[in-house]
Amino acid sequence: MSPVEKVDPQQTHFRVLGLDENATIVRRQIEEEYEKRARQHVQRLAKLDEASEEAEAVRARLAQLNAAKGVLLPRKSRQEYSDLLRKLRTAERDLAEESGKGSGTKAGDRSAVLILHLRQQVERVREELQRVHEEQYRRHAQDHLGGARPESGNEDEAPEEGGGRRRVARAGERAAALAALASRRPTKRCA
Repeated sequence: MSPVEKVDPQQTHFRVLGLDENATIVRRQIEEEYEKRARQHVQRLAKLDEASEEAEAVRARLAQLNAAKGVLLPRKSRQEYSDLLRKLRTAERDLAEESGKGSGTKAGDRSAVLILHLRQQVERVREELQRVHEEQYRRHAQDHLGGARPESGNEDEAPEEGGGRRRVARAGERAAALAALASRRPTKRCA
């Protein structure tokens, strides 16, 4: 197998799975592309020393593949992600159009400010997309292990009966305080 390509946080989930972001995508396509790519990396990871740099690169690539699958499989999540990409593409297109215009005296001054604003907008959206990707990589880093997840001490996930896993949302401060209070005092019910 060829060396593992480096993980690029700017690479979209569609590109990670080799899908066209402008085409209509069905669940089966996402699953097939994920399986095709992840299987190679899991097999390669099994042959490597856990502490090696190459194993770390393979785990990072698997986290990227897992995040892509985790985000693109649910239709609502895929739509939200596509909206973020559309926002980036629109900002980039606006910047390219404005940069391509000729600069006059008065119009050039206004255009320079607009170009600066559009560059900042593109950078903000790119940074947001990168944060989203990195957060999703962390969240989905071990999804390829299935039920054999290593102990991470994450209180957000509780094991479910039947071997699967269930994600549990954290309670807010008030809800946690009420739950603590309720657990301390038994309530008497009148018959």
